[in-house]
Amino acid sequence: MYSNLATESSKFLKEKVAAAMDNYELRPSQAEMMSACAGIVESSGVLMAEAGTGTGKTFAYLIPLILSGKKTIVSTRTINLQEQLVSKDLAFLSTLHGFDYAIAKGRSNYLCLRRLDAFRADNDEEEYEIRSLVKWASSADSGDMEKYVFKKSVIWDRVCSDADACKGMKCAKFKQCFYFRARQRWEKADIVVANHALTVINSMLMNDSKILPRAEVLVIDEGHALDNVISDQAGINISNRGFDYILNKLLRADGKGAYKGILSKSPHLYLAVESLRTEMGLFWIMAKNEFRDRQTIRGAFKLGNLMMSHSASINKLVANIRESATGLFQEDEELELKAAILKLTAFADSMEVFPSGREDNVRWTEIEERKTAFRMSPVYPREFVRDNVVSEYESVILTSATLSVAGDFGLTVKTLGLEDSQKITVATPFDLRGQTEIEIKKGIDFKNNDGSIERLAEVVIAEASKKDGGVLVLFTSRDVMNKTWGLSVESLSDIGLTPMLQGEMPNRMMLEIMREGRDSIIFGLDSFWEGVDVQGDSLKCLIITKLPFEVPTEPITMARTEDIERNGGNPFYEYSLPRAIIKFRQGFGRLIRSGEDSGRVIICDERIETKAYGKKFMKSLF
Repeated sequence: MYSNLATESSKFLKEKVAAAMDNYELRPSQAEMMSACAGIVESSGVLMAEAGTGTGKTFAYLIPLILSGKKTIVSTRTINLQEQLVSKDLAFLSTLHGFDYAIAKGRSNYLCLRRLDAFRADNDEEEYEIRSLVKWASSADSGDMEKYVFKKSVIWDRVCSDADACKGMKCAKFKQCFYFRARQRWEKADIVVANHALTVINSMLMNDSKILPRAEVLVIDEGHALDNVISDQAGINISNRGFDYILNKLLRADGKGAYKGILSKSPHLYLAVESLRTEMGLFWIMAKNEFRDRQTIRGAFKLGNLMMSHSASINKLVANIRESATGLFQEDEELELKAAILKLTAFADSMEVFPSGREDNVRWTEIEERKTAFRMSPVYPREFVRDNVVSEYESVILTSATLSVAGDFGLTVKTLGLEDSQKITVATPFDLRGQTEIEIKKGIDFKNNDGSIERLAEVVIAEASKKDGGVLVLFTSRDVMNKTWGLSVESLSDIGLTPMLQGEMPNRMMLEIMREGRDSIIFGLDSFWEGVDVQGDSLKCLIITKLPFEVPTEPITMARTEDIERNGGNPFYEYSLPRAIIKFRQGFGRLIRSGEDSGRVIICDERIETKAYGKKFMKSLF
């Protein structure tokens, strides 16, 4: 039964959108999803909408929202996707129907004019950039870092907007403030496009501290990624980098041994700061000796008493600073000091919580060459989603190309706690079987075959040598990717291709290069398994090097599989396999992006044929 809004949306699509777009074709799957979105916007509730590649899901949810007139937050996974949605889809639809829209980013993306004026360079490099920033700020309309041409900034973190160092309406720069002007645009806009990280952070704040405006509808696009973003944002992260960053704002020695920083004019505090720096430095060394990377912490935390003691030391330094430093500085310095104190206090608070942990949370370590961190996150974010996210809105639409396994939403429902949601799956309008040629390569087994990387490199070179278009090689291991690159890059260059390795340049730049030609080959990890949209001969071959099962010893993965076992379930079939299939479908979806696309998918993991569960991967595609 069509709702009134669904009828209006269908008419708008057929008449206005079709008339304004060249070669527009009505897609039944798009109309079906649009009707479901209209229904949930009109009646309230939660809708999980899985839409295959090419459905046109953005228009399917945007058109009902625009016609309803309801205030909406649309949340995407990345800033790049935000920019695309605003500059392309909303810009186009706004020419057909009057409404206001705006893009919302985290506060640190905006330049702070007060901090810019107060900044004093310590060296020639900083002096050069501050002049560049001042010049840019004089004509910038948004103060958005994305628009700043000086991409490798060395001072942005000291001149960007910071809630802890903000005077709000009392600031002399308030009327010109880029961040607050942006927030005014968000308040006026009918549709505000945010990203998952900002949406999650906003949901953690008290009502009087919210960043995003109140809205009636929330759309979570790329909803399959919400789980990971919540794990990153809603937990605890105690790291040497985070601590050093705060302490260096207070006091740091330059190359000549002279002290810089907020407390550089307070020599009576030097000893206290340096003592804490030494104390925490020894703690990080002990942590490296005691724990291994990605180690789950169970029961009593071995360094718990020491961590609590260091928390007390941090609070003691904070008390010392408040007693002897406040009032000795100019106003700008006082604000920066206040901000550093607040950050130090929050760091100490996290150190008091971590040793005993929290119920239904998992604790683990991250130990790298230059990074030592203690992390804690909810095992499942379902309570957070229900209590902090869904409860804030009348209607919620969660959408993605991959929310289910062959129509079964069980894993996503369990993870996000959306048991009472309505669910819909609409198929891709593309003929994936007809447009895709699939080949399975044998003899590549990284666990049991020492020659597998050499064999994989041979496959990559052979497929790229066909030179029928661009190639995307998807990896699950950085080590395997780097070794394969080392064995193949010279040959790829010799045959006239443009090989690119993730990490050597920004992902977006790599994709722009790929779109501009038909001779690129990208070696990519996790972030290239989704969100990549390259059409035509620019991407003609997709190589999946391994079925993307999560590493079973990853802390959150292990905590979830153990939870399933405790409850008498089968963790492989209930969790590991569905997660791998969803990731596999995301990767596979990079190749066919239009009805005219065609190409080859090379799967270098014979388990897809030799294992009984392998059939589930193929079945999920068509």
